[in-house]
Amino acid sequence: MLFAEFFLKFFKAFIYLAIKTALMKKIIALLCFTALLSCDSDKIETITIPGKYTVELPGFLSKATGLHDEAALQYQNVFKEFYIIILDEPKQQFNEMMLLSETSPGLESYASILKDGLAEVIKDEKFDDIKDTQVNGMKAKTFSVAGEIEGIDAFYKIAYVEGKENYYQIVTWTLVDKKDKYAPQMDQIIGSFRELGTSRGGDRSKK
Repeated sequence: MLFAEFFLKFFKAFIYLAIKTALMKKIIALLCFTALLSCDSDKIETITIPGKYTVELPGFLSKATGLHDEAALQYQNVFKEFYIIILDEPKQQFNEMMLLSETSPGLESYASILKDGLAEVIKDEKFDDIKDTQVNGMKAKTFSVAGEIEGIDAFYKIAYVEGKENYYQIVTWTLVDKKDKYAPQMDQIIGSFRELGTSRGGDRSKK
């Protein structure tokens, strides 16, 4: 129970900070409209987090620093309202905490706790069914959710991935009225995620 409460507080802080940051930076983005357009690109860039993973991102995203303090990867385009963060959690630490709370450890519990935390802070939420899948050979659970957060209609595509030593949260989001435009790119980002040291054989992702 204590662990669930911890994650709920964690996600409340994450969502509030992300939206606050997006609103503040949108003003700057509008003032820099021309410069942002000149930096736009359809190119795909491979981003590497040393010792952890790689992921392929659209070239129009730029590195960010204020979306989440615990995220090793943060990228955004504030004019397009497209954001991504990736967080990692040591499997051993999480599984030990689950055992202490008499909860079964594993990806199922990890995904359930985080998804329930989102449901507590999103109003009028509409969750897609969570899907069991694989991302480059790693077990994963994916879903999307739309709802109101601090008066903003937001759309998220999220993946929880089990690596060798870490669990990963891949969180992409935009505005609801942009979801049809950006959902395919969100899927591509999730499908490109690869833990360093894993094989390059097989499907990139299975949906």
